Amino acid sequence: MRDTIDFGIDLGTTNSAIAVADGDTVTVIKSNDDSRDITPSAVWLPRPGLIQVGKKARDRAEFDPDNTAVEFKLEMGLADAGKSFARAGVRLTPPQLSAEILKALRADAASYLNGPPPTAAVITVPASFSLNQNKATVEAAVLAGFVPGCPLVQEPTAAAFAYGFRDASDRAYWMVFDFGGGTFDAAVVSKRDGDLRVLNHAGDSYLGGKLIDWALVDRVLAPAAARELGLTNFRRDDPAWRHSFARLKTAAEEAKIALSRTASTAVMVELDTQSGMTEMFEYTLTRGELDQVAEPYYVRAINLCREAMRDSGLAADAIDKLLLVGGVTLTPGLRERLADPQAGLGIELDTRLDPTTVVAHGAAVFASTVRHPAPAATAPAAGEYGVQLAYEPSVTTTTPTVAGRLRAGRELDWTGFSVVLANPDGMPPFRSANIALNRAGAFAAEVTIDERRTSRFTLELYDPTGAPQKLTPNTLSITHREVEFGGARLTHSLGIQLADRGFSPILRKGAVVPTQARETFRTAQALHRRDDEAVIRIPVVQGERPRADRNRLVGTLEIRPVDVRLDLPAGTEVEVTFEVDASNLVTVVADVPLIQAQFEAEIDLDSIRTPTAESLHQQLAEAERRLDEARASDDLPEVRERLAKLEAEGTLTTVREQVRAASTDAGAAATAEDRLRDLHAQLDDVGDAAKLPPLVRQLLELLDEASALAARTNAARDDQELAQLREQAQRAIDEQDLRAVQVQIERTTAFLVRLESRQPGWPSRLFYGITEQPGLLPPTREADDLVREGNQAISAGDERALERVNQRLVRLIPQDEQSKIIGLIK
Repeated sequence: MRDTIDFGIDLGTTNSAIAVADGDTVTVIKSNDDSRDITPSAVWLPRPGLIQVGKKARDRAEFDPDNTAVEFKLEMGLADAGKSFARAGVRLTPPQLSAEILKALRADAASYLNGPPPTAAVITVPASFSLNQNKATVEAAVLAGFVPGCPLVQEPTAAAFAYGFRDASDRAYWMVFDFGGGTFDAAVVSKRDGDLRVLNHAGDSYLGGKLIDWALVDRVLAPAAARELGLTNFRRDDPAWRHSFARLKTAAEEAKIALSRTASTAVMVELDTQSGMTEMFEYTLTRGELDQVAEPYYVRAINLCREAMRDSGLAADAIDKLLLVGGVTLTPGLRERLADPQAGLGIELDTRLDPTTVVAHGAAVFASTVRHPAPAATAPAAGEYGVQLAYEPSVTTTTPTVAGRLRAGRELDWTGFSVVLANPDGMPPFRSANIALNRAGAFAAEVTIDERRTSRFTLELYDPTGAPQKLTPNTLSITHREVEFGGARLTHSLGIQLADRGFSPILRKGAVVPTQARETFRTAQALHRRDDEAVIRIPVVQGERPRADRNRLVGTLEIRPVDVRLDLPAGTEVEVTFEVDASNLVTVVADVPLIQAQFEAEIDLDSIRTPTAESLHQQLAEAERRLDEARASDDLPEVRERLAKLEAEGTLTTVREQVRAASTDAGAAATAEDRLRDLHAQLDDVGDAAKLPPLVRQLLELLDEASALAARTNAARDDQELAQLREQAQRAIDEQDLRAVQVQIERTTAFLVRLESRQPGWPSRLFYGITEQPGLLPPTREADDLVREGNQAISAGDERALERVNQRLVRLIPQDEQSKIIGLIK
């Protein structure tokens, strides 16, 4: 068995690939189906018991869509998603379909090796994948026959490996531009003195070549076909036309690929007609038409790159190379735009590696640094000995340490036993002295390895008499590399949704994984053990928005009566610990100090379902209404800028197309939901931008009033507090942070009130300022009673009683109206 995993798999939306690292070389394994480097991610079930995968299946998608599944990666993690195969009479989930692709790749590897298929592989996932999507990928790997525990690595990270382990430069910044069939990822990568590190990610799980293909169909080919052939209601969401649209989709994808080599291409598709016959549709598609349709998607990808650079504190001129990954990057129009400093990024393009296989290549490089999952330990047979080794299989030093602990089938004092580590093929050959074991059978030793090579060692065991003994395992290999990976990073903040819909991040974006963090919360309801149906259910979300429902729901944290030994009253403290492993898989432990109990809470990642077409139409209608309202405020520069971004990225057009297709395409439904969530979040920002200018003016006016009043009091502590308020206010204004500006208005108002309260006649002025302003106080009996008490206190000259009345009156005023009090008493 191999010491390291060595096999890397790019499990793609459109195409997949497998590569193997063998010592100092990496080989992309060709498909047994057609001897190509890539395997189409397609599954065809023509009859019960027969499954075709790859090119044969892809070729059937155009003519037999009812029995062919493609692009199911976009449905990973959706509990109700799946494909029913009419002829075979079965339904397969996205993980089961993905498992068929993985099985085919394993078979290709077995054929290449002329031996058994690999038992483990590093499998890549988009950096923007959510927890449930990662979990579904792990499930697919197990279904395909891989051992549990196969690591996941993010696609842009794998691509950085492929480039980083071939690049001779010592210091550089790169950006990975990964535009695949279904997803887009951008990653800023640093290479410094042998350390390869991902600094920041940005991405979109539903931005890929598939969207461009369907946009070509919906906006160009289908309307032209309807005109030419006289087709009515020729739309993708009409099931009557599903065969025709399947053929158009295939034709659009093939035309897009052809246009990477030529300026125009002929599209020829046999389409169904309303008479039940078929008729040939012909259309000449130009590169210009493709670029026009694809432009909004290019713009969105470029904006995500700019976001990743901004969050990393880097400008485009600080990035040395733009590493192109994914089939879409073969498009000449996209490459021209990327090279343009104004319309694109203006970063030098690096095209040395094949963008369709570079992720698999890098995954294999990474796999060569990961030890193979160890089989379950078994007691050695009589007369034999086992060893549990500890060492790094990939290092940047030439003198690594190897440690281990010997095992026997019985209790044994290992005093007098020794081991020898030998590499006879080393340059020069290496053989250690006899390394004595301690009583427990443990040892540690430094070995010498060759630079930039894989050194293979044998481990020899000798008993106290010097006689050799049989040892299993007795080999290990260590590869010297000039580059070491600095660790993956969390691509989204991870936390929980609070009762007020706020988002409480527990782990922040950018944290190096594996990592963990703990936060304390209080339960909003009681949990009684006698109530079997009771549950404390907390949504787990990932994203960066302060409103939890603007982020992506990825699971549910559940605490049930069976998890605790006593009833929990409302308000009970619960310490929640989130732990993320190197594959971005999450476990959660909840600790309840009240009952001194700790238990592993369940994160339900299996209840995320496909949104209904009806709910998506409702969300779309609400977004369109909000967009119309936002356009009414486009006289403000900040609003115009944000609306222009939405327009440039074609957000509304894409949302409408995906919502329309949602009734017949689960992938489109998932895309629509994600896009709508993002659209509503951006409209939140537009609304904030519209509210910000008047609030900024109000804050500056309050600060001026405070300055004038503080000058009269001439107190040093007032001057100091005012200086702090001005500094904090300027920071909030510079950051264009609406909520921070609102907080500063409240703080400045409170400061002004404190200053005014020291002036003669303050209680009376405050009372009249509040009571004489129409509509400021609520029309309640409590307010009327307080006004009457205040007038009586003024008549009696009782200033202390009037102050108590004022305090209660202020509490009746809505918080966002309290800042007006200062203006009323000037």
